[in-house]
Amino acid sequence: MRRLVPFLILLGASCGKQRASTPVPQSPNTAISQFMDAVKANDLGRMGNLWGSTQGPAVTFWDRDRLRQHLATMQKYLDHTGYRIIEGPLPAQPLNPTFKNVPSPDRLRDFRVELQRTGCNVVFPMTVVQTDSGGWLVYDVHLESVGTPGRCSPTGVGTRP
Repeated sequence: MRRLVPFLILLGASCGKQRASTPVPQSPNTAISQFMDAVKANDLGRMGNLWGSTQGPAVTFWDRDRLRQHLATMQKYLDHTGYRIIEGPLPAQPLNPTFKNVPSPDRLRDFRVELQRTGCNVVFPMTVVQTDSGGWLVYDVHLESVGTPGRCSPTGVGTRP
């Protein structure tokens, strides 16, 4: 019984957070390509292994329910029939200095990605980050630039009611 208690404690501790099940991409372009493929496949698990910070994939340190909500939102906004990288990798644009835990600019790269939806294309920025272990992950998908999920913005000039 004495041996069983420490084993159960270790087992419980190891179940608290998920581990990344696949290797982190070794190039910024690969990180974006694999992430966008996971979005198209509606594979939230894979998206969680490809989105993160310098610490590594979000799946290894985020709360599971919170992560699922964030990934589901990203998937809805980024759902597409196709995509292509228009520009990048580029030096990252400065981020809001009030943000906490922002990686140093030398670890960030920006891309411009064309999101192909039925009836239109939307170009938006994506930022990738180099992890502490040297791989690359999607860091920011700039959803504010994508527009309404699954639809194209109306064309025309002026304001609408």
